[in-house]
Amino acid sequence: MIITFDQVITFFLIFARFVGLMVYMPLLKNKNLISMGKLALAFWSSLLVIFLIPLPEVLPNSMFAFFFALIIDFFVGVLMGFASGVMVAAVETAGTLMDTQAGLSAASVLDPASGNQQAILGHTMNELATLLFLLMYGHHLVIGALFESFYLIPIASPIDFSEGAKYVLSFGQDLFFIAFQIAAPIVLVVFIIDFAFGILNRVAEQVNVFQLGFQVKPIISIVILLGIIPGFSDVLVRILDLFSQKVNILLSYLVQQ
Repeated sequence: MIITFDQVITFFLIFARFVGLMVYMPLLKNKNLISMGKLALAFWSSLLVIFLIPLPEVLPNSMFAFFFALIIDFFVGVLMGFASGVMVAAVETAGTLMDTQAGLSAASVLDPASGNQQAILGHTMNELATLLFLLMYGHHLVIGALFESFYLIPIASPIDFSEGAKYVLSFGQDLFFIAFQIAAPIVLVVFIIDFAFGILNRVAEQVNVFQLGFQVKPIISIVILLGIIPGFSDVLVRILDLFSQKVNILLSYLVQQ
């Protein structure tokens, strides 16, 4: 089998899109995973896909055009990976809200997977969301969407990212809205506890409500979290369906340009 120069260029453009997806895709963005292993996964995936996708009619004819096409395909993968990772980020943000309200944010530890400081509930919700993402075959949806993107957005094709980038920015609104919905039971109960402690402080000023709150709120928050976890999978199914639709809309914005 003779490998042509056009096939080599096509392979690297496909490889760039796969690498861009891994930057933000849940689980694959984990820093604990070996970088060479992730590159090997992208390499062999690109090698398989090259025989399945439609090849471009016109390939870059200069080194500058080739690097520019690499950057474009890389950012197409980044946008898709970011859209898929918003679901896990929303659940992690919900855990951070729970930690703040429960008074557990002071117990932050370094998470080696992300390289950031995370509190107990935030880290737990992140791991739980990633696990359910895999159990619900969310990675299949993401890889399927990436495979479909090669038909909708052929490699080495010029793309205007303006509308697509604006649409991705709107994900921030959905992220905080979903995070607040998940954390709402704990936020509401902790607000009622703070309100009750405020009344208690006015009635009996000798009671140290500040110290009492640090003892009561974490326990109540953990009990409420254990109560809402059984229905957590149903919530994630709806979130996953929502963001799968958003990925399709994102691709349509890029195609229209």
